[in-house]
Amino acid sequence: MKKLLFLFALSMTVSSAYCKDMPPADVEAAFTNSDAETTISSKISESLLIPKLLSEYDLNAEPSLFREKIFYLENDKSMSEISQILRSISTMEGIRYYSTGSKKWETLYEKATFIDSPDSKNPVGEEALKESLSSDGKKIYCLLEDHSLGSCVYELSYFERENEIAVNFHLVEPIKLGPVKAVKADNLVINLLVIKENKDSDKLTLYMNVKAKYVKLSMIENRLNKSFERRIDSMYTWFEDQISK
Repeated sequence: MKKLLFLFALSMTVSSAYCKDMPPADVEAAFTNSDAETTISSKISESLLIPKLLSEYDLNAEPSLFREKIFYLENDKSMSEISQILRSISTMEGIRYYSTGSKKWETLYEKATFIDSPDSKNPVGEEALKESLSSDGKKIYCLLEDHSLGSCVYELSYFERENEIAVNFHLVEPIKLGPVKAVKADNLVINLLVIKENKDSDKLTLYMNVKAKYVKLSMIENRLNKSFERRIDSMYTWFEDQISK
């Protein structure tokens, strides 16, 4: 059983076509924020993992983009099942979104896989990572073949406590748009945190954020702002779909 609790609609405006690839208007993010100085993570102050995630945020300068969202869900999946979902990166393959640029549906990730290293990029199966009961402390690289951003290589870091699980996506190779190195390595982090009220509860809190710094060219900034916002929305859609199975 699942049920989303709505508190506030998203502050940004989206087209009706794009909304099809997001939660419906009456079940959107409970909170959304774009001010890195006034983080809404304080609304989940009981989390022991938030400090670990926030410690990854040093981009050595003011970010070009900061966005965080909190969703509230009801689902009877156990934390061990949720942990397995977060270690199943291959299920991100084929996620679709509506491109406002080309005015049609596109596949966001043509390929999603763990890899052995950023240099060789040899695919690694998920079975070994999923064998252990907990993912806490595990680090592994992943490759997301992004429709508009090209090959994006991240180092994934996992953290687990009894009632919460988090994964940090840390960019380890630059993102290029044509000849321009738009986002340097280490200048993009995406976090996903799941908190269960208690082990017997079906109430979940999903906290997500993205922080990035990129080249100061208005055309590129506008494109990347939209791209990264869509990617955390798509990550939410992926997670919600997986726990519903």
